[in-house]
Amino acid sequence: MTLTIVGFIIFLILCGLAWRKKPVLALGIFLGAGIACGIAAIAKPITLQTLPIWLPALPFAVVAISLFSFGILAWFWGRTP
Repeated sequence: MTLTIVGFIIFLILCGLAWRKKPVLALGIFLGAGIACGIAAIAKPITLQTLPIWLPALPFAVVAISLFSFGILAWFWGRTP
């Protein structure tokens, strides 16, 4: 419980600093944290017995697909007519 309170205070301090520098960034952080809290409240906890086999590899797949997509875009946009 103490770690949660400390984390929330640090989040508020960082959000306050972001609000002074870039209010749009702070608003995005606030909305993203709210959406994450909503999803965490709705989603059931995942244990090792119910963990899907594809979930641990998902970040690597997202990065690989993103880089591949950006490479295709750079290839098409890099050509001079």
